[in-house]
Amino acid sequence: MDKINNEKAAGGVETIAAASDDKQGNSNTRQTLRKAPQDDSSYSQRLRLLERLKVAPVDTITARRELDMMHPAARIQELKQRGNLIDTVRVGRTTDCGKVHRVALYVLLPGEGCDD
Repeated sequence: MDKINNEKAAGGVETIAAASDDKQGNSNTRQTLRKAPQDDSSYSQRLRLLERLKVAPVDTITARRELDMMHPAARIQELKQRGNLIDTVRVGRTTDCGKVHRVALYVLLPGEGCDD
């Protein structure tokens, strides 16, 4: 990441000038999933997502595919409500079907937070 702009974008989301791609996503995700509970409860999903965010930023598509959660934005909101500082960045990502979508890239910022 080169520069963070704290201006609001059209969707009310903070933007970032240049976000680096996560090139180690799959191996990081595999390590995270080994540590975290595998059920589909909100608690388990938050735990998996937070552990993954501690390693590297995660986008919506990755969270759905590799962390097995259908609504990552809800888990992010819950993590924020628990005191975690998470920035949301809009990025373009290609789906498995080959289409590019604008999705959220979530970045855990340093600071106080809560694992649940």
